[in-house]
Amino acid sequence: MKKFMAILLLAVLITSFAHSQRLLPQDSARFISIVTEGTFNNFPDKLIGESFESFFEVTRWKYSRVGIENFVEFTGTFTDENNETTTVTMRFSVKEEDSTFLMDYWEINGVPQDNANQFAFLEKIFLPDRADVAISIVKDGYFYDFPDKFIGESFSVFFIDGYWDYFVSSDNLDVVEFVGSFYNENGLAQAVFQFVVDVEQRTFEVEYLGIDDVTQDETMIDTMLNSIFATKIAVVKNSYFDVYYNWMTLGEAFDGFFYDAYWDYFVSTDDFDIVEFHGSFDLGGIPAEVLVQFEVYDDGSFDLYYWEIDGYYESVNAFYLLLELIYY
Repeated sequence: MKKFMAILLLAVLITSFAHSQRLLPQDSARFISIVTEGTFNNFPDKLIGESFESFFEVTRWKYSRVGIENFVEFTGTFTDENNETTTVTMRFSVKEEDSTFLMDYWEINGVPQDNANQFAFLEKIFLPDRADVAISIVKDGYFYDFPDKFIGESFSVFFIDGYWDYFVSSDNLDVVEFVGSFYNENGLAQAVFQFVVDVEQRTFEVEYLGIDDVTQDETMIDTMLNSIFATKIAVVKNSYFDVYYNWMTLGEAFDGFFYDAYWDYFVSTDDFDIVEFHGSFDLGGIPAEVLVQFEVYDDGSFDLYYWEIDGYYESVNAFYLLLELIYY
């Protein structure tokens, strides 16, 4: 009987071990894929796995579990600017429940690196072209007067049909150029910004602003930047009307949906700060003109003040139906 029990126990142990061995590769693959099939926020259109495989010469991914925490470790080698083989190790803390991860540690040739230097190194992997790096420095940067607003996001909200370009000037400077349209008191105008970029120091400055091919002075540059980043219009365009419509700002949604989109600001006779929007859209095959007014408060919040279609007042409930049409 004892011999039978011992054999049975051994069989159970062997079976359990076999099952654990079969599950482990599946667990490893699942957690590793969360990272390799994911992206960094600054490089949302480039998968980590594909980019790492292209940049590094020898790669290895490894999964481990410490207590209740799951980690994925990457090791890869590449040839640096001194033509020497360099080994990089990165560790990602992974949350399976929402498929998110955070790179919480990295080292080069066994030397731990400061997390503040992550972005500059990742640029080498995801933006190997100097033009891409220079444009990214400006788009992902900010002005000291507006430290909480990224230039790329704010420009995309304020301007219509904006695009970014890069060139090297005659005196060998890296120049990032932005061209976009906006409405002023004379109607639709075109703005051209040129930024001189120090790629190594990751700094930049506005070198030129032209509006409809007319060069603007520093006072106008400051005025333009305030219009983009600090006006009541920017407050509304850079915000969300409701938590149910939080995947596009009002500016992105309205400018993308309506034809001839135009934003304005005025102070009402009741001393209210009003941001006004005009635009047209196709309503069942018939062009419809929309006017929307938002009241902006001192704390930066705002509410719907008034809106109409083709000159007829519409209710708040009807405005939510309009948002459904725009967002979905």
